[in-house]
Amino acid sequence: MSSTFTQSQRAYIRRKSRLKPITPDEEGGELNVIPFLDMIINVMMFVLATITTVFTAMITIPAPRATSGPSHGPEDPDEITLTVKVVRDGYIVGAPGGFLQPNCTDVAQATLTVALIAGNHDGPGLTRCLVNARNNPPWRTQLQTRRNIQVAVNGDVPYHVLITTLDAIRETRPGAGDMFTEPALGILQ
Repeated sequence: MSSTFTQSQRAYIRRKSRLKPITPDEEGGELNVIPFLDMIINVMMFVLATITTVFTAMITIPAPRATSGPSHGPEDPDEITLTVKVVRDGYIVGAPGGFLQPNCTDVAQATLTVALIAGNHDGPGLTRCLVNARNNPPWRTQLQTRRNIQVAVNGDVPYHVLITTLDAIRETRPGAGDMFTEPALGILQ
């Protein structure tokens, strides 16, 4: 036997021993993770885009006193109580004997005491009104040292209006804390 191959045998051996490119289905069991990573990134972007960030605001409201409870009338009939009612159209300020009128010194029937300005609640106008009420001669002595006030909010008034109201009744200028710093909150029915 001779150890030489014929021309056709050599061509056959070369053809069979040549390296073929590997097709994707013959990759040796490696997993293609790129589609999986694409899917994870898309889900992560969706989750990050839909997360709602919750900002908490702290409103310091003193705790009710031990004597608080259902109101059966003031213990001192001469005690002056002011009530700020926050409604969609502005502020209604209740005072002894009725409601403050737009000049904030006279008391009469219920009316809008501080109206909206350009569609927004007028916080500085409410502050001016409460300063006028504090300087009203019949109430001056009691209201000068008074720190508590009642604030009642209508259910359809936005939260930022409540914050504006609390700021307006608390101080005449930022940081002063010279007005009604102990509000009691309520909801108008």
